[in-house]
Amino acid sequence: MPYENCHGVNNMSNEESIINEDTEPTVSLKFAPDILRRLGEELIPHVDQGILELVRNAYDADAVNCSVELIDVENAGGAIRIVDDGTGMSYSDITAGWLVLGRSGKVGRELTKKLQRLPVGDKGLGRLAALRLGAQARLVTRSADNPGIEYELTLNWTDFDKAATVESVPLRIEQRVSIAAPGTEIEIIGLRISLNRMDVQRLARSLVLLADPFGSSTGFRPTLQSPEFEDISRLVSDLYFDDAEFKLVAELNAEGQASAVVYGYPSSNVLFRTNASDLNAPYKTALASFTMWTFVLDKPTFSRRNSSVTEVRDWLQEVGGVHLYHRGLRVYPYGDKGHDWLDMNLRRAQSPEVRPSTNTVIGLVKVEDGGDVLLQKTDRTGFVENEAFIELRRFAHDALEWMAKERLKQREIRRIQDKTTAEEKLAQAKGLVSNAIKELPNEYRSKVENAVKKLEDEGERVAKSLKEDLHLYRTLATVGTTAAVFAHESAQPVTRIERTADEIMRQVKGELNLYERDNIATLADIVKKASRSIRSFAGLPINLLKREKRKLGSVDINAVVTDLSELFTPFLTESKIGVKLTLIDNPSPVVWGSITSIESIVANLLTNAAHALIYRGRKRTGIRSILIETSLSSDKVLLRVLDNGPGIKNINKDEIWLPGRTTKTGGCGLGLTIVKDVATDLNGNVQVISPGELGGAEFLVLLPLFLKEGD
Repeated sequence: MPYENCHGVNNMSNEESIINEDTEPTVSLKFAPDILRRLGEELIPHVDQGILELVRNAYDADAVNCSVELIDVENAGGAIRIVDDGTGMSYSDITAGWLVLGRSGKVGRELTKKLQRLPVGDKGLGRLAALRLGAQARLVTRSADNPGIEYELTLNWTDFDKAATVESVPLRIEQRVSIAAPGTEIEIIGLRISLNRMDVQRLARSLVLLADPFGSSTGFRPTLQSPEFEDISRLVSDLYFDDAEFKLVAELNAEGQASAVVYGYPSSNVLFRTNASDLNAPYKTALASFTMWTFVLDKPTFSRRNSSVTEVRDWLQEVGGVHLYHRGLRVYPYGDKGHDWLDMNLRRAQSPEVRPSTNTVIGLVKVEDGGDVLLQKTDRTGFVENEAFIELRRFAHDALEWMAKERLKQREIRRIQDKTTAEEKLAQAKGLVSNAIKELPNEYRSKVENAVKKLEDEGERVAKSLKEDLHLYRTLATVGTTAAVFAHESAQPVTRIERTADEIMRQVKGELNLYERDNIATLADIVKKASRSIRSFAGLPINLLKREKRKLGSVDINAVVTDLSELFTPFLTESKIGVKLTLIDNPSPVVWGSITSIESIVANLLTNAAHALIYRGRKRTGIRSILIETSLSSDKVLLRVLDNGPGIKNINKDEIWLPGRTTKTGGCGLGLTIVKDVATDLNGNVQVISPGELGGAEFLVLLPLFLKEGD
């Protein structure tokens, strides 16, 4: 109720102000038009979502075709026209349903008369928010129950903005004779914002994906009259499901029991099958199904396919991810870019083996939900995360986990078989060589036998070296993953330390004198600084173990050095070590490899220098310095890491690269071994100078630059 109406009684005459004891006054709740504006701005996050709300209404009206036309939308003031061939609305449908805010005519969830669809609308507010996208909205509709009659209604939002209350704006529904078929046309005129190409592309994608274009058709075909829609529609229609490496099909029945099966390439090949016992059933949610196709996007795999890696990658770029379809229509934003609602990328990062990402799959979770257990949010961006939705997501999670577990089992069986087969084939090959040598003339036999013996000895030497490397890096992997786990778990106690320090200060604030408070504040500050340092240490292994850093590609060395120095800063500051970066940036040095490889070099050299300064270097009062420098030399980049510590002592400089050789108390002697191995793998080399330019150790890593074509 507007504020001024609260004082209206003061202007009444005495007769009017006297209330008869036998007469009870009646009042009504009113609301200001500003509510309409706020609904339009806050309920619809993007223009395309507003348009989709009106298209959903067409679906609920049993439309088969729904056309969206954009008119001069490049600038504000354009128009949008949505036309459908549904059952239309009668006069009472308009007055008692379409114009009633916040109450949906579909609450009862009765099937639609013509096509027996379950309505997808919920609160009746999405329509209003969509209509507010423009300055004016025009409705023209013809009901299938009353043929030959057409109704037209125009909502001029300027009239509402000027009015005191919404109820005070008169509306007129015009009735006229029409020979047109049943259906509804809605035109939003005078758009308040413009639509750029990205907006149109997003709308086109949303319309193409709205009615499940991949499988069971709903008989509903929304279209957008624009080239963007044709391009995306054509791309979506080029289905590549048969080229998937794996297909997961999981079913959830009405009793909450689940089953799943995984098919391999070709899709008729059953790899794994399970029932509810492996899927943590029962699930307290609606009847559902989950189908997902997983692709291995590399050239060797697609050498056996009809399509190319590029074609499938472009297709997944547009339609990939796991989409959620509720009663036949897609629910925004599940499956959109950046909306990993099943945490697939997170789980892949935590455990990368045989797990798919949103970039390598297309999946569909379909839910009929006749019992209305899933509740869509008021702003139409997904579902409220109630028990039913959480259980639905758990069902999909469990299916993905089961598939990953079975694939791991399969890979382990294959690994053992390959190892056994390899040993058998090696024995067979040796037998063939031995038989062939026996058939040689005597004058050649001895020479060939000696040559083969040398070859076998060299092979055994290489195999022994590889086994040693394998043991070394298995140890490192164990150390790294264990450190990451403990680092992650340390976050909670560190937070408790910080909060406890704050609570101590709060409690003593009014109890002690100024001198005592200052002393306790100093101690509390030391505790908080120490906890921040621990938090930074905890973040280090987690950051270094991120899976995406292991992908091969061009790597900017300066960026890696800068990021790592920032990551080490709390630890180095606590240890009173100053780090200076002198990095060439014109051009910035780029090498071919992985971020992890370069991080392995820089992190180990940085750790080595810090350890020398803390335990064997400058006294606590002295200046502790580390310098990291990059420079270019012809077609190579030189990375230098120097410190002003004591340098290399009590060990031969040639032996520092050997695994297990160290002068650190409690050290493992693996850091510099890793540095040398990684540099060698990158076709580079590393050397050490001691004393170096700063007086301590100086490490020089020389790596080949990555030159693009034309450089």
